[in-house]
Amino acid sequence: MPAYLPDVNILLALAFEAHQHHSVAKEWIETADDCRVCRITQAGFLRLASNPILFGNDALTLSRAWSVYDAIMEDERFSFSPEPLGLEHFWRGLTNVESYSPKVWTDRYLAAFAIADALTLVTLDGGFRAVPELQVAVLSVSDETTPV
Repeated sequence: MPAYLPDVNILLALAFEAHQHHSVAKEWIETADDCRVCRITQAGFLRLASNPILFGNDALTLSRAWSVYDAIMEDERFSFSPEPLGLEHFWRGLTNVESYSPKVWTDRYLAAFAIADALTLVTLDGGFRAVPELQVAVLSVSDETTPV
């Protein structure tokens, strides 16, 4: 069975019933056995889950964001992964391009993490399909980038 690296939007969709992709994420997690969280997905989850601009009255306090994160991590399917050896090699290779996007650093870091640790990146963002060498599962039916 593959091991997965869910991106931040998947973690948010799992945590917030009001998230437009909550049901898709819940359906996916029922089929997963081994899900990893890295420091970037952890920090992104905490940052966005507590953002009232994104979640309005549903935004979590900082301490509540930690509690919700801890609840996710108490699920036996989840574990925290430190950076794998070789990550920087892949990250540099994936960012050695002339174009720019505001998300390029974080997205390519997650892709490099997944490649270096032989994980399948689970996302709602169809743009990850274009990353060479990346095993990716896009839960969204759209090829468009899904905003947080």
